[in-house]
Amino acid sequence: MSNLETDLYLFEPHPDMPGWMRWRMKDEARFSGVVGELAVRRDGDRAIIRMQPRPGHSNLVGTVHGGALLTLIDNALFIAPRFLDNPGMRGVTVDLSTQFMAAADIVRPIDLTLEIMRETGRMMFMRGTIEQEGDMVATFMGIIRKIS
Repeated sequence: MSNLETDLYLFEPHPDMPGWMRWRMKDEARFSGVVGELAVRRDGDRAIIRMQPRPGHSNLVGTVHGGALLTLIDNALFIAPRFLDNPGMRGVTVDLSTQFMAAADIVRPIDLTLEIMRETGRMMFMRGTIEQEGDMVATFMGIIRKIS
């Protein structure tokens, strides 16, 4: 896969994680930048997106805030298709359903696995999971409407 770089984000081979790509917003003042730098790799027809939680992602009880996880999921709905052979895809979130099963701690990396279930001319249907070292944190389904 070649480097994919736009005015908004950087997508390049990860210097510290062979086999992974590094994704980050160039302008971290944008809301999508709140998740920070992510690592992305392909696993067959799925994308795996890794986030290392930071103190700014925590809630009042010291675990990862649910809103931070929802932001990660929403970002993944757009990062994964670009990585899974649809680099020019743009869209807006139509629906996002998330089921939280456990808290995510602020220490271990968070791995989001996403697969595209169906794609039509205007819509893309995806599902995935969030885990920390094999411990299930959440599942989700998302729909985006593609725009040109």
